[in-house]
Amino acid sequence: MTIFDQALNGRGALLLAALLASAPASAQTLKIATVTPEGSAWMRDMRAAAAEIGERTDGQLKVKFYGGGTQGDDLRVLRKIRGRQLQGAVLTSSALADAYPDMLQYGLPLLFRSREEMLFVRGQIDPLIAEGLRERGFESFGFGSLGFARIMSAEKPVVRLEDARGLKIWVPKGDDIGFRSMRSVGLAPLELPISDVLVSLQTGIVDVVVGPPSGAILLQWHTRLRYVTDFPVVFAYGLLAMDRRVFARLPAESQSVVRDTFSRLAARLDRRDAEENAAASQALRNSGLEYLQPLPQEVEKWRLAFSGIYPELVRDAGMSVDLHRRIMELLAQFRAGQGTG
Repeated sequence: MTIFDQALNGRGALLLAALLASAPASAQTLKIATVTPEGSAWMRDMRAAAAEIGERTDGQLKVKFYGGGTQGDDLRVLRKIRGRQLQGAVLTSSALADAYPDMLQYGLPLLFRSREEMLFVRGQIDPLIAEGLRERGFESFGFGSLGFARIMSAEKPVVRLEDARGLKIWVPKGDDIGFRSMRSVGLAPLELPISDVLVSLQTGIVDVVVGPPSGAILLQWHTRLRYVTDFPVVFAYGLLAMDRRVFARLPAESQSVVRDTFSRLAARLDRRDAEENAAASQALRNSGLEYLQPLPQEVEKWRLAFSGIYPELVRDAGMSVDLHRRIMELLAQFRAGQGTG
């Protein structure tokens, strides 16, 4: 080979390197699963966030949401994340309890009495829970409130604790706190995936569900229900969680776009729950469901029954005793300021 040929080859190599450097990198796709039904407001918001991420990264990062539970229930989705078939999911808090038990701290039954005290506690505790989740391999972007769950029954009204005895009460699959707490106070929980609830109500496998009004509308449970017991039983929330390894491998610019976009999405969903649940409650009334108002002394019996087993639930679920104590201190502080016990 002549010196001239070598020079040509050298220039060719430089030209090829320059072309490769200027060529756009192949786009990466984040596949994220959710049970949220297609066509719902939540799904529209998620798809809008996905479109924003694509635009802000010039198409180099795409987000694909698989809605309607097409990827399976929470536990199956988590297996797919571990197997790298999915990169993330919109999950209920209890779905991540095995990885990080403190995800259950807010889900103790009758822990919160109002939205105001829930927001007061979360203002200080949310960052601690998010950090613990990150240490266990999941990147989160803020928690989205689903609202306060109510007792909703198909045939028999449930006002007193005694009314619930002997009824088959749905508990989400994997919700160990819900299952243990009901068993501890003499109730009969039945674990099922959320996707099985409507059919189970239709066939009589389940008598009672505990969920927010918006969820009852969204998942069509209200078509098989007759009664709603109107006091807050459990605070329900979800989150968009990603495999932290995947998130860490994204370019820094893409990480910033994803964090900003998904954090704003979570905040929007979190703010909207009170309005949506008020509208959903009215829709339930309009569809013929009867709202039951327990006497204050009956509500207090429910609270005493469940609060008495908090230490047992916290210990058995592997939650942090110190974090639980801090939450209870914040609740006492808030209630003292409101003049309530």
